[in-house]
Amino acid sequence: MKKLLLLGILMFSVIGFSETLTGTFVSKIHQISGEISMETTGKEVTIKNFTYDGNGKNVYIVLTKDGDFKNMKVISKELKKGYVNETLTLKVNDLKKLTDEGYTTVSVYTKTGKSSFGDASLVEAEVAK
Repeated sequence: MKKLLLLGILMFSVIGFSETLTGTFVSKIHQISGEISMETTGKEVTIKNFTYDGNGKNVYIVLTKDGDFKNMKVISKELKKGYVNETLTLKVNDLKKLTDEGYTTVSVYTKTGKSSFGDASLVEAEVAK
């Protein structure tokens, strides 16, 4: 009985701390749009309906702490073309660590211009009741 209880507690602690974070890009320029979702214990960031006109230089998708680009984490290859309502799946090996550290804003960022084309603040997804 004790082993079963211990197993149940262990399973709850592994499963119980995963949450889904979601957000929607707010565009500044270059027609940025899309909906983001990620499991905090997973290793992927998914962007559905991603749109970007492709007219920026040295552009990447990055994770930041509330839009502070000083310590941003680049999570994509350079965006060298335009996208229209496409789904992007980005592999991020240390995603749980990054979200635990407060990296919960996704931005489309140009290193050349040192500015954001659009940002999405991630929040815990509401569960349907």
